Amino acid sequence: MSAAALATLLPDQALDLTRADENWNAVAAPDGWGRHVLDALGDSTGAIFEDPVLQQLVWIIPPGGADAWPVAPPLNITFYRAGDSLTVPGLNGSRCGTRWLHPPQADRLFTDADALCQAVEGVAGPLDQAADMDPMVVCRFCTTVTRDAAVIDVWESINGLRRVSYACQTCWRDTGGSAGYLLDQGKPR
Repeated sequence: MSAAALATLLPDQALDLTRADENWNAVAAPDGWGRHVLDALGDSTGAIFEDPVLQQLVWIIPPGGADAWPVAPPLNITFYRAGDSLTVPGLNGSRCGTRWLHPPQADRLFTDADALCQAVEGVAGPLDQAADMDPMVVCRFCTTVTRDAAVIDVWESINGLRRVSYACQTCWRDTGGSAGYLLDQGKPR
């Protein structure tokens, strides 16, 4: 593990705005399907934290590790490269729900960017084809990743935090499907 990477990654307080730099970068995926990526990586994942405000999981990767990844806007993957700011939890705590799922350890700071890309593509499909695909969500009932879903619930807080719940078509039919919307059309069924 790089002492320089840890020095610039970890804040002195429970939560702080930090800049990625020449010692480390990060890749974030939406927390719903990102959990499937985390499962696919298994024990090979490095440091990763959860940011419930941005609704994403954030993997720490070596600098430049994701530079060759295809851009896939429909997947809402965020790349944090040198100079980009992100909110990082301190090592010994969390705040507002932002917390380490796998804290940085002496033998495991970075997630291998190639392994992470393979895990993402295993869940989401080829990144270079993502622009031609429908948005990807996770079914609230069976946790299946799907591109064919119905909106079943929308919750929004007064500060603008918004959560949308979806049902895959199978669960939609099994639950009666009376109040949802087609994800891709936004129209009542």
